[in-house]
Amino acid sequence: MKAPVEYWFDFVSPYAYIASQSIEALAARYEREVVWQPVLLGAVFKVTGSSPLTMRPPVMSDYFRHDFVRSARYAGVPFVLPDPFPINTQNTARVCLWLRQTAPQRCGDFVRGVSRAYFTGPAAINDIAWLSAFVDDLGLDGSAVAAVCAADEWKEALKQQCEQAVAQGIFGAPWIRVDGESFWGNDRLPQVEKWLAEGGF
Repeated sequence: MKAPVEYWFDFVSPYAYIASQSIEALAARYEREVVWQPVLLGAVFKVTGSSPLTMRPPVMSDYFRHDFVRSARYAGVPFVLPDPFPINTQNTARVCLWLRQTAPQRCGDFVRGVSRAYFTGPAAINDIAWLSAFVDDLGLDGSAVAAVCAADEWKEALKQQCEQAVAQGIFGAPWIRVDGESFWGNDRLPQVEKWLAEGGF
């Protein structure tokens, strides 16, 4: 079997939201699966010394605010910059890791749906009650969400995700790895597709 596409992301990354809406369909065209790799950019930024795009000098943050909307429009997905933004997503990421293990066939639905809810709502995607209801709506066991968020197992799993991201040199999202090759950003999707189609370039 062909190696899966690794999709590293944070639920509060606008560019990761945009790319998440199409990455699974893109991979499927080339007989690849997607491994959803949630990470906390805040933890990554502590190591890299970076910061959220909207918290950079005005000349940069103003550009990015404009580009979020333009990039979403180009991709054909709705977008509203949430308020508050960004927010913590540790519960959201833990639930994602749990679903990746217990219902892998629905993990993509969870990522796309939660991301869309945040960037069109906004929605309280880190709230346990909200997550429980969302998982229920997917036809899965929303009653397990509170325990998942509190469990040492999933706290440790998310910690390891963040450490692994840093160890691999990941500094932003989305971060897409194909056959060991890394691509950073929603705007790299055409390069990702070319790599999938041709096996490298």
